[in-house]
Amino acid sequence: MIAGSAISLFSDFAGVESGLFPVAQVGKWLPVFVTPLWVLSIGLLLGALVTAVVHGVLSALSFVPGLGNLADDPKRGVTLSLVAGAIFSAVLCYFYVPQGGENGQLLYLPLVTLGMILGFGLIYGMWHRTRSEWMSILGEGVIPYILSTLGLFAVIGLGSTPFVENPMAILESVPAVNLVGDGTVVEVATIAPSADPDIPEFLPAEITYNFRNVAELRIESDKRVFLADSDKAEAFSRAPIELNPGSTEAVTYKYEDREQPPIPGDPSKLHIYNQEIDPARVVFTFKNLPQIPQASSIVFSAIAFFLTLTGFMALRQAAPRVWALALSTAKNEMAQPLYLLLLAIGIFAVLLFGIFPFNTLGDDIRLLKDSGVTMIMVLGMLLAVWSAGTSVSDEIDGRTALTVLSKPVSRRSFILGKYTGIMLAVLVLFVILAAVLLVVMSYKPIYDARETSQQQPPWQVGHEEIITTLPILGLYFMETMAIGGIAVALATRLPLLANFITCFAIYVVGNLLSPLVASARENTELVGFVGKLIAVVVPNLNSFNVQAAVDAGNAIPLIYLAAAFNYLVVFVVAIWMVAMLLFEDRDLA
Repeated sequence: MIAGSAISLFSDFAGVESGLFPVAQVGKWLPVFVTPLWVLSIGLLLGALVTAVVHGVLSALSFVPGLGNLADDPKRGVTLSLVAGAIFSAVLCYFYVPQGGENGQLLYLPLVTLGMILGFGLIYGMWHRTRSEWMSILGEGVIPYILSTLGLFAVIGLGSTPFVENPMAILESVPAVNLVGDGTVVEVATIAPSADPDIPEFLPAEITYNFRNVAELRIESDKRVFLADSDKAEAFSRAPIELNPGSTEAVTYKYEDREQPPIPGDPSKLHIYNQEIDPARVVFTFKNLPQIPQASSIVFSAIAFFLTLTGFMALRQAAPRVWALALSTAKNEMAQPLYLLLLAIGIFAVLLFGIFPFNTLGDDIRLLKDSGVTMIMVLGMLLAVWSAGTSVSDEIDGRTALTVLSKPVSRRSFILGKYTGIMLAVLVLFVILAAVLLVVMSYKPIYDARETSQQQPPWQVGHEEIITTLPILGLYFMETMAIGGIAVALATRLPLLANFITCFAIYVVGNLLSPLVASARENTELVGFVGKLIAVVVPNLNSFNVQAAVDAGNAIPLIYLAAAFNYLVVFVVAIWMVAMLLFEDRDLA
């Protein structure tokens, strides 16, 4: 069955090239397939342009006397970066923490992290050395692999522009994306009564709005008024809308209902007649959203690209010793045959899952998502544990670490550099396999519809599957970082095989920790104590596991990502301290 599906899929594409497959049929599913990829590609292109412009401006500022030399003194550079990061963090927290509602406190640490990236990026982006080393930054370590993968993905997406469904409408929706708030805008019009009570006088509302982006509208008034699209009765295109005072009498409108708007699209045509003798206060509450909501992914993809590249630059310039160790470790691990083997297994598995008939009566996409992200995470963990054994244990046993530490490199920098390098290698693996998975996810709804003879879905379905997959990949990468931290800490004392067994045991127990603690509450005090003790010693990896949400088809809220990030930071700091305790008195001679 799998072979038949693969042959069918191959014959479709082969038929296109040979002219045997009907062009009209290709025109039906190809735009649905490529439009989600095109949207993300536009986001990557926008991110590259923003990065080039911002860092181009910072490079120009490096010529200003004093600014370009701020980071010449490492202590001064770090101090100023922390100050700038604190300012950025305060601004971000001011705007975004209130949006988290009762869980807004969970956003503090992620926002402070982003602020620090911007702070270090600002100070070290203006450094004269950064200006002259940008080509080296882009061409060393893991950055070329990540940029090449994203570049190939963008080329595929942008190359499909002729087949994209309504690309201009998507691009026109980008400016309406709300970076702060939910798009709610309140406009108030104060309307004077008519000079002659017997003659209705429609006065201009004098408010501004762009109805192209209005998703919801609510109009309230404290007086009885009439809304019209002209100041003269003979020019009305429809009868004026009556609005009485009181919240229950408010006029509401939703774009999704496809009803006629209560006000004209041109704000200059909106006129209001106040029937009472006192001035009327008419409140318009607009909720502005992009007409095509999927355009939001363009903006957020661009922001993610900018922050990632800025973070790499800041780490390289602010911590050169850690970066040098990380760079050496990542290059060494990526040159191993195991790395290529894991990469090949991952690509083959993801492609296989795309055509595998799960026979779930309509839930094949969810199983593809679950199987794909789990496979990527397992391969990443194998690489992390293996790399910890080869780059830490073997170097300590082979006395290579002694040679490294004989240079001006502290044991703290050695452990931090090794961990960073291992996770950079894992990040490249995640990025490559995730790119393949996203392409498969974009085509999977079309493939399933054709296999089951159902109506072809719109391109928004594939886009939604892609967007809901990205947070899951982020959570599983966090889980891999947690296991990688444990592996590096244990590698300071244990050989590779013992490290593998211990990490596997911790992974199993960590994912069973939540139900274990919950069940321990209903048993004896001794059982409860043991369960709580395990919860203190073993990380709760179940915090990163969202398989239940994937199976139910629920999206992962951003506030949950923030909570998982908080837990990861606390755990990684704790395990790094344990690693330092284990490594501090280790005899390397």
